[in-house]
Amino acid sequence: AYVYRSAGGFDVAAIGTDFAGGYTIVLEGVYRYVRALASLLHAIEVELNYTTQLNGYFTPPESQGFVPHYDEHDVLILQMRGSKIWHLYDGADVAPCDMARHAPIASDALPSPTDVRLGAGDVLYLPRGCVHAAEATSEVSVHLTLGVKAPTLLMLVTRALNALSHSDNRVHAQLPPGYLDHPDARASLDVLVGDAVEALEQPSAIALGVESLADDLVKRGQSPPAGQAVTKAIGIDGRTRVAKYQPLYSRVTETPDGAALHFARLVVNADPDHRDAFRFLAKSAEPFRVCDLPGLSAPQQTELARTLIVNGFLVRLMDE
Repeated sequence: AYVYRSAGGFDVAAIGTDFAGGYTIVLEGVYRYVRALASLLHAIEVELNYTTQLNGYFTPPESQGFVPHYDEHDVLILQMRGSKIWHLYDGADVAPCDMARHAPIASDALPSPTDVRLGAGDVLYLPRGCVHAAEATSEVSVHLTLGVKAPTLLMLVTRALNALSHSDNRVHAQLPPGYLDHPDARASLDVLVGDAVEALEQPSAIALGVESLADDLVKRGQSPPAGQAVTKAIGIDGRTRVAKYQPLYSRVTETPDGAALHFARLVVNADPDHRDAFRFLAKSAEPFRVCDLPGLSAPQQTELARTLIVNGFLVRLMDE
């Protein structure tokens, strides 16, 4: 239940009353307000190449927030305070095709659950489609639900088709008149679909789909707060030690004029001679010196490092 004041904002007293009455408080997207949680999520995203989300749940003693249900993505349950009993309905898993049509759960047909008790510090993994429910024990329960959203083949093919729409006319073929009612027109759809499948079979088509998904992951990254970044970029030289800000997913693309380094909704463009340096930076995981940037002159190395420190891609380290 959402409890608002008529003048706007939440009615804290009413929320407290409902909580005392057994309602669970759900904090959706809590990572948007806690940078440490956002960093945790993006670290997982960088490692897995999957997008994530995080919600917080405060459940009063001996209460249950939801009836048996399933999630359409994998979930990690992180118990933060108190304890909770999780009821796992083995054998009732919902198949992906049923999830796609939001199939309901027949609660009266569920098998007897397997019960798992989570205490503070425990973690539980629930694969997509796993039917579950949970209830708090004799104290307030606080847990985080970390959703891990793996891209599906459907998403990849859809992105590839969308990318092809900018260069291949086969995916723009119009359906023939009467395709809903006339057998001959209906039969011609096989040829049109075959042409689209042929377009998808090009290696470049899948690469375009993957690049589209990579763009999503890049844009989810966050650079550190600006703070004194400009000051820290002053006086650097080839011996200055730097490191790529972590976690931060990045990628390098070709451009008509050279190459581009993408990270955290930012793009740094440069001439072709920066291509090797960009690739080195995108893959870097350990500290290095500015003079280690490959393919660039000393002035170019310093200027690129200064730009990336100011923009939050690189962090200046203390000299040894």
